[in-house]
Amino acid sequence: MILSKVTFFSLLAFSQITSAQLVNTSGIVNQVGQIPGTIERISDRLPKPKIDTPFALTSLPPIEDVITEPLDLLPKTLPIGTNVSKPVLIEVEVENGWRAIKNQWMVLADAKSEQALIKLGATIRSSKVYQGLGLNLLHFTVPDRFDGKPQLAQHLTAESRATLDRNHIYQAQNKTTHAATTTETTQAAVCEAAVKIGMIDSAINQQHRAFKAAKITAKSFLVAGLTSPTHHGTAVASVLVGKADQLSPLLPNAQLYSAQVFYQQSDYAQGATLSAMIEALDWLVEEKVWVINMSLAGPDNSILQRVISAATDKGAFIVAAAGNEGPAATPVYPAGYAEVTAVSAIDAKYQPYRWSNRGDYIDYAALGVNVLTAQAKQGLGKESGTSMAAPVVSAALACLLNQSTDIHNDGRKEVLTNLSKQAIDMGPKGRDPIYGFGAIRR
Repeated sequence: MILSKVTFFSLLAFSQITSAQLVNTSGIVNQVGQIPGTIERISDRLPKPKIDTPFALTSLPPIEDVITEPLDLLPKTLPIGTNVSKPVLIEVEVENGWRAIKNQWMVLADAKSEQALIKLGATIRSSKVYQGLGLNLLHFTVPDRFDGKPQLAQHLTAESRATLDRNHIYQAQNKTTHAATTTETTQAAVCEAAVKIGMIDSAINQQHRAFKAAKITAKSFLVAGLTSPTHHGTAVASVLVGKADQLSPLLPNAQLYSAQVFYQQSDYAQGATLSAMIEALDWLVEEKVWVINMSLAGPDNSILQRVISAATDKGAFIVAAAGNEGPAATPVYPAGYAEVTAVSAIDAKYQPYRWSNRGDYIDYAALGVNVLTAQAKQGLGKESGTSMAAPVVSAALACLLNQSTDIHNDGRKEVLTNLSKQAIDMGPKGRDPIYGFGAIRR
């Protein structure tokens, strides 16, 4: 049900009145009614509000600025797809409040575990060797009675138990959207080199005028029956390669590889399955795209950790959004893994973004507040969140890697050392939980 803004604010105001206040108010009204003229005399002394113009709905603040519940809050069970009676996927809330595809699990494959799962009544969705990552993974669905680690683990080999985990859902890390203004100034590119860079995100509206000259290779990793929204991916891609009006790209001559993994959860949220993210990482590594931006976050996951380690062992540099759950939040992943470069968000004055995660896992901070971006349609807008900060560090890494011929061992260390040299040390001297090694700017 959609409420008008007038109805919303009426309900919001009424919801602040407790039953005790109602009783107290009733008593006051009765007392005032017994004293003739009291109401009139009181009202005469009250200041008269000055109303220059009639009340207008457009004067109300955006609903996302006043609503008490997050707009991306999702039901515990959510059918995914256009046909609710026959959904493509079913999302459910699982342990610790995270989300996953109902009854779906993944594990490093071995023949004994596969046979044991089949005996339990599991349906094998895929048993696949990922050539780019060098991993053999088993993806399966279990009956309800085995939908838990303790119930499943006892039937698997020791090696499989170590990697058993759910097909978790990961979400985009942008928090707010604002209309664009005309006060932006064009910023310089990080470098002009024809670098390769990847992003694992939603689809991009390549018809947007910001991408008229951009070089984009896109591939979808969604299951059949789902299409990817374009809002988040369009915004992230425009920070990297978009050019329009005051919008200037970090990497004007880059070849951008867009791996599409997000599907629509609601008007305000999009999610990506772990299984789709694995497919995307495997594709990018096979294409030898060594810098990969992941502006998404979710739970720690044994399979995700193995996949991230495999990708970095092959030579990939993975940059991830640190999360938008606030300063007291626990780490989110993949940003929380040691191999991943985690990026927090700051504003143009180098002040921390109020919703940005903090912690020992933060590596760098970058501009992520009121960032000018291309929107899913033809306009421009401002986005905030660690999703917008991560591409700045990804671009810096891509430019540094372009100057190196070695993506392993000493060459890798040199690239990361040179990135830390670009950082502006903020906050306490040295690495800290807000800025990491410092702020990376254009």
